[in-house]
Amino acid sequence: MEKILSGFGSLLYRMRFTMLFFYVGLVAIIVGILGKFLLETWKLMNTLLFEDLSKIDLIIKVLELVDMTMVAQLVWVVALAGVSLFVTTGHFDKSDIKKPDWLDHVNTYNLKLKLAFAIISISGVHALKTYLSGDLTLESVQVVTYIAVIHFLFVLSAIGISFSERLTREKPHEEH
Repeated sequence: MEKILSGFGSLLYRMRFTMLFFYVGLVAIIVGILGKFLLETWKLMNTLLFEDLSKIDLIIKVLELVDMTMVAQLVWVVALAGVSLFVTTGHFDKSDIKKPDWLDHVNTYNLKLKLAFAIISISGVHALKTYLSGDLTLESVQVVTYIAVIHFLFVLSAIGISFSERLTREKPHEEH
């Protein structure tokens, strides 16, 4: 039985490289977001230079670009940290590759917290964009309220993750 369990564990460990397909997929998504970002930037620049655009519409368009940037950063963090945590770290040790400082300190808890705060930031930008684009009818107030409640739940989730991790890391004080 021990030999079977050992063989199964070894197989699972060797299969960690299959996760690379997921991370390659995330990189493809980043490239797609980049294409959409460049297209929207081009459209906005043409509008700014050759057409009229109200301040509120400009702010909303810029917030959309910021939103895409933050989503791309979130996906990048997941891909980079995921490869580092779950696949291999040896590929980041080459002298010609300068890895981000935070990657040395990343663990599953830090990754969860980074993701939670990135989602909160994205949610906040989306809530602001929705608020700014509405003309405050009853329906738009309800939508903004729902978005604000969801955003608040994201904040509570991040606080919960942080609090639960702190509880697991605290060591009882030893009496002398």
